Amino acid sequence: MLPVANVPVPKPVSRAELENPREYQISQVIRRYSPFRADLGEATTLKFRLNPTDPDFPFELETGLHCVLTVPTGFPSDGKPRLAVQNPEMVRGFQINVEKGFDDLVSRYPSKSLLGLLNELDKHLEKYLTSQKAATIKLVANKRSEATIASYEPEAPKVAPAPFVPILSRYSNDELQQARARRDAELKQLEARLGRSELFSKAGDGVAFNVPLQVPSSSAIPVSLRSLRETALIVPEVYPLEPCTIVLRGVEGPDAENVEVAFEKRAVEKKDQTLMAHINYLTQNLAKLAIDPRPAQVAASVVDEDEDGSAVVSTTSDQPAVGGAVRDPSRPHLRYMSRPPEWSNQQNEAGSIESDTSDDESEDDSDEDIESIVGGAAIPSTVTSGLEKGVQLSFPGLELIGIELLQVVSLSLSVRCGRCKEQADIRNVIPAAVNTSNIHRTETCQKCSAMLVVSYRSDLMHAASSKAGYLDVENCTITELLPSTFQPTCSECSTAFPSPPGVTAVRGDSPLTICRSCHAKMTFKIPELKFLRVSTAESSAALPLRARKPKEDLGISAGTPLPDNGKCQHYSRSYRWFRFSCCNRVFPCDKCHDSPTINPAQKDNAHPNEHAERIICGFCSREQRYHPEACRHCGRSVIKKSITTGFWEGGKGTRDKNLMRKKEGRKYKVSGKEKKDLNKKKVESKGKGGMWWPG
Repeated sequence: MLPVANVPVPKPVSRAELENPREYQISQVIRRYSPFRADLGEATTLKFRLNPTDPDFPFELETGLHCVLTVPTGFPSDGKPRLAVQNPEMVRGFQINVEKGFDDLVSRYPSKSLLGLLNELDKHLEKYLTSQKAATIKLVANKRSEATIASYEPEAPKVAPAPFVPILSRYSNDELQQARARRDAELKQLEARLGRSELFSKAGDGVAFNVPLQVPSSSAIPVSLRSLRETALIVPEVYPLEPCTIVLRGVEGPDAENVEVAFEKRAVEKKDQTLMAHINYLTQNLAKLAIDPRPAQVAASVVDEDEDGSAVVSTTSDQPAVGGAVRDPSRPHLRYMSRPPEWSNQQNEAGSIESDTSDDESEDDSDEDIESIVGGAAIPSTVTSGLEKGVQLSFPGLELIGIELLQVVSLSLSVRCGRCKEQADIRNVIPAAVNTSNIHRTETCQKCSAMLVVSYRSDLMHAASSKAGYLDVENCTITELLPSTFQPTCSECSTAFPSPPGVTAVRGDSPLTICRSCHAKMTFKIPELKFLRVSTAESSAALPLRARKPKEDLGISAGTPLPDNGKCQHYSRSYRWFRFSCCNRVFPCDKCHDSPTINPAQKDNAHPNEHAERIICGFCSREQRYHPEACRHCGRSVIKKSITTGFWEGGKGTRDKNLMRKKEGRKYKVSGKEKKDLNKKKVESKGKGGMWWPG
């Protein structure tokens, strides 16, 4: 009988795939992603969201990748599928990278199904997003503002506003020295006022500064500028000999260009003003600066018909008509009236009329007066949370009795690891405004050793606001609020309750305390709490690209001992390495960490010294939380204990009889083996008829 050859058996193909392979592959995608299907004449579109399956995906795609898959009618024999990415928060250049990557996968794997191509896209998605952004072109329509001119004279051609160019000249050494001294003083004042804000930053060249702005909420401000939150301030090296300029961030259009041109022109005219005064003037007069700097032209704005059919037309010019009320002899029924003075006033959102102040009055005010007006520069305060982003903490239905203000001064949270979903507790999270030197609270996941980071920006709660502030979290999600410390302010004498100790409370509590000043009762009730994720236009403008940190290579592997079992030249009885929290690096001991020869970061004592929170066992090379006991994995002690006792102590002390003290009974007690040998010698000596004496 001949042996049967091992012939590979082809994969079975279902009947549905043989009859209609296109519909079969589309049904696979439908079962996997549940898309919205639309059958057009020449193709079928599937709109769905693809969530990356990689647990270490470095980008923040909370809603997944918004995909539109177009499958032609002749697929798979004729035509290729196309993919379009429609994430609103992703820059178009990165969308093009993903779309080109899908086309490359289609060409590389022509035999793969639609679901197989989408799985390959999921595997290579990180590579497409980390590659260089594709170049794009933005087309802007040239719009012309047409105004109805009720005049027989032809309209003068409109000229685009030319940017103001300051006249540069050569300066003497004395002028340059004075300019440097003034520039340093004004920059120091600017950083002192706005340096604690999260939006404030300084470029490496020392010329450009990112400055936060607090735009007042007024209907007079153009709609295109109401989302303005920051601007780039350019301060030349020879300032104030050359004027400072600005570039508005996050806004575009003619209004923004008008503001930039008007700001530069005013900086040339008002060289005696400080940088802080310029920023305050910008926020206070944003609506005025957004007006087109070109001269206003005469245009009809309002036409009112009289009972007899005549019309009264008002113009934008404030000057009355020259030579009578009739300007066009061909239309004598049209009479031109001067603009009433009350039309120049603008009405704000609340219905009150805001009067325009003159430039001289606003510019003669001091810096302190300008900054005290609502809508000035965003000066950070100790009780405001700053930018509205992250996770908002609020207490809906908060009841305050005898309390004017309430603030959280120490927060404790229960979080879930974003990688392994393990629960962890993070306690004593101090608000950033209370302790700016240590605003981040870090904890390590017990299961996967991921770093869980939480920071808190506090807000004051009162009768009209239950918002407690904003939380910034990394690698974790918040699940519950643990007992935290609150600081109430008495409504009778406006005295804040001292913290510490503060008042400890949690959801459902109604703590009662007494004011230390007027002895009035204060109580508050927390019926429920909410964690709400918020976002800003800045955070959703582009997809954040974060490069993955390179993996640390210590030259060790789990299960094998460390070199020399972890001992170093300073401690010969320590069998472990330490991971220091200040630099997240591994050293055998604290002296090796502080040595400039071993740790270059310790030169000039510039590196902070903090305690190590994790250790690596010298016998099994496994990393774990710091504890003085034995290794939690191999069970061996990481510290060689020296024998300092002279007693038996149940077998845990001294076992050497030469080192035992004379008062220890075990020193003279004969062991079982020794007693057996003595009995044997005694029997042998008696058999010989001699006397036996213990030796």
